[in-house]
Amino acid sequence: MTAFLTAAELPTYYPNSMAEGDVTKYLGRANAYCYGVIGGYPPTVDDNLKFIVSTAFEILAEGQTSQTDNVTGIITESAPASSFSREKANSDPLSAVDKMLLPYKKAFEAANTAQADNGVTWLGG
Repeated sequence: MTAFLTAAELPTYYPNSMAEGDVTKYLGRANAYCYGVIGGYPPTVDDNLKFIVSTAFEILAEGQTSQTDNVTGIITESAPASSFSREKANSDPLSAVDKMLLPYKKAFEAANTAQADNGVTWLGG
């Protein structure tokens, strides 16, 4: 799989610093998540898709540590659990990413209609 967003491009879309190992781990997860939602590699990969992947990257990285420093924007270790963080944990922040990826999913499906049967299974022969 070719990544939608590479580690070299990441600072353009997510300017905060992070350890190299964490960048590799969370960027791989973000690319894989977006690839899974789309269903494959869409016909075009534009800046908008790269922003969406960087958003997924931030959500996935923040989900591991549960806190972003409001001043620097750097993801830091989590504070003690509060009612706000418990409510936040119950929501699905990646649902926004899913909605942003819909046009790419539709473009991928439209580009591959010759290979797809749109869910129809033909029986017999």
